[in-house]
Amino acid sequence: MASTVIDQSQRTAARVVGLLYLLLMACGVFGEFNGRGSMIVGNDPAKTAAHIVDHLLLFRIGMVSDLAAFTGDIAMAVALYVLLRPVGRHLALLAAFWRVAEAAVLGVITLNSFTMLQLLTDARYATVFSSQQLQSLVWLFNDTHDAGYNIGLIFLSLGCIVFSWLFFKSRYIPRLLAGFGLLAYIVMLAGTIAAIVWPDNPVGDNFDTPAGIYEIVIGFWLLLRGVGRPPSRNIPATVR
Repeated sequence: MASTVIDQSQRTAARVVGLLYLLLMACGVFGEFNGRGSMIVGNDPAKTAAHIVDHLLLFRIGMVSDLAAFTGDIAMAVALYVLLRPVGRHLALLAAFWRVAEAAVLGVITLNSFTMLQLLTDARYATVFSSQQLQSLVWLFNDTHDAGYNIGLIFLSLGCIVFSWLFFKSRYIPRLLAGFGLLAYIVMLAGTIAAIVWPDNPVGDNFDTPAGIYEIVIGFWLLLRGVGRPPSRNIPATVR
């Protein structure tokens, strides 16, 4: 049976998780709307290349922001494991490994952004490729980045589904909030798989919005209120 006693390491981990949810969300939003993501113009490789060249510093800052988010995901995985290990050690470890795999995939795909910069700023490539060829190559690496991001979302969804389930079982946070998180990540997983199998699906690519809302809410909850002691009469059995 899982203990109803929450030790200091769990309380500290909960605050760390809350802070990281908010910081990583800020990094992700900046990278998407102000940094790298803001440079991608519809389906126009020429305008995309021009935007990157005109805003090289901002593009690089966006890449650093992305890397900060991906490395922070590993710290998040460790903190969530410490927090939820008493509820289900083996499941918490599995979820943590999935989150680390996500961070590894997303970290590697950042190489695509470096390659895009090299193609547009290194004069050696201009002597080998025409401007249209360079723009097409930049667009190809951007598409590869997006494909890799979907792979990362698969691992993220799986890890977060398990962590949300452990939150639900533990009663460390309100079950309504944990249940919403569980549903949000199931939607993210289904939407990501649909985007891979059926790229032109009519649902679009907003399947991660519920998860984003959940992460903001739980981030503030854990940072400001921490975790509560579960009712002794509803002690969940340890999930292994």
